[in-house]
Amino acid sequence: MVADFSSLIVMILSIIALVVTIMKFKIHPFYALVGVGILSAIGFGFPLLEVMPLIMSGFGSTIGSIGIVIVLGCAIGIILEDTGGALVLANTILKWVGKKNSTLAMGLTGYLVSIPVFSDSAIIIMSPVARALSARGGIPLIGLLGALNGGILATHTMVPPTPGPIAAAGTLGADLGLMIGLGLISSIAYTLAASLWCNSKRMINKYPELASMENVETALGEDFSLQSPDGRPLPSALLAFGAILAPVLLICINSFGSLLLPEDAAILPYLGFIGHPIFALTVGVVIGLFLDRERLTLEQLDKWFSKSVEDSGFIMIATGAAGAFGGVLKASGVGTYLGNLIAATPLPSVFVPFLVSVLLSVANGSATVSLITGSAIILPLLPSLGLHPVIAALAIAAGSSFFYHANASHFWVVLKANGNLPMREGYDLVSIPSALGACAAMVVVFIMSLFIHP
Repeated sequence: MVADFSSLIVMILSIIALVVTIMKFKIHPFYALVGVGILSAIGFGFPLLEVMPLIMSGFGSTIGSIGIVIVLGCAIGIILEDTGGALVLANTILKWVGKKNSTLAMGLTGYLVSIPVFSDSAIIIMSPVARALSARGGIPLIGLLGALNGGILATHTMVPPTPGPIAAAGTLGADLGLMIGLGLISSIAYTLAASLWCNSKRMINKYPELASMENVETALGEDFSLQSPDGRPLPSALLAFGAILAPVLLICINSFGSLLLPEDAAILPYLGFIGHPIFALTVGVVIGLFLDRERLTLEQLDKWFSKSVEDSGFIMIATGAAGAFGGVLKASGVGTYLGNLIAATPLPSVFVPFLVSVLLSVANGSATVSLITGSAIILPLLPSLGLHPVIAALAIAAGSSFFYHANASHFWVVLKANGNLPMREGYDLVSIPSALGACAAMVVVFIMSLFIHP
């Protein structure tokens, strides 16, 4: 569909309607997202017979890509919590870095993990660690989770080998090695800006709540001596870390193998299989089962697995509904329309790809789509802009996750994977930090553009 100014009005009204229905009238996010999605599709002028298939397509494609991963991620978190693995894991990290450095550790963890791991998968895998650190260390969850999510979004959008940055680099002819190096540098600014916001006095005072986890008691001061809450032996720290890190390692091997090996390398299909998030997280679940061998019975397995399915159901439907709404916005073409408007304005050249990507991000809620579409818009303008391809790609990457809000599946994954946090907190935890992080990264890219020319 070809969008015009009326499409922009429909998009703005639909986002306002979504926020009002959820925050003001307390409508369940699933019904709000699907309902507003249907009305938006009609407003954009889609034929009536295409509206419901469009909604189903967006819902189905999102669930298809992330649904099983959500269930398996929930299973790892439930097993870690119930066996005491989360307690051991959090206690070990606090011993290593101390309470003062725990948010820095979370930000760095997100920064590293999300280089090879898709952002939604990364937040699902690492959220139990943030919650356990909060409960054990007596640290407000928003600070830890904000730092973690900031690091995840930074490298997910700016550092290959995740799909979006690779696609942008390929479209614009950017050198992949240079983009990785400069992307790592600009991602630091993104991570720091998001972390500082979520750990500011204003945010800590506004959201002082600690995470609540079974079998995890808050340590007093710097005393991190451990006692089992129910008298059973505590699990091995090696196994507890293994349940989290083994999936990350397998995905890393696949991602970097695909990047570094020839396309016809015989080992690539095997790496693709073991490094697929579903297989990798299954390995994490299996490792987690051995955290408490004394209770490893069929009955206990059924309890853990049943709870993982129950807990993940709400996460999946909210995420799928966000995909349905985002799918309507994407199909409407409004993001491309906004991008073309910005591209035609007399802005300083380095800010043109950034603002194109910002508008695409706000419109469709997907960093990958923003990177792919943004690079396609900027490619024919690249000679007249006079930008180095890597700088143009990084400027697009910086804006691609700007102000993640209710039309982004990642927004809902963060909230629902961490105890069903309210939407209002989501804007402080995800939306504003992602906007600040994007702007901070863009400042670094702008400075780079002064020294790197085509």
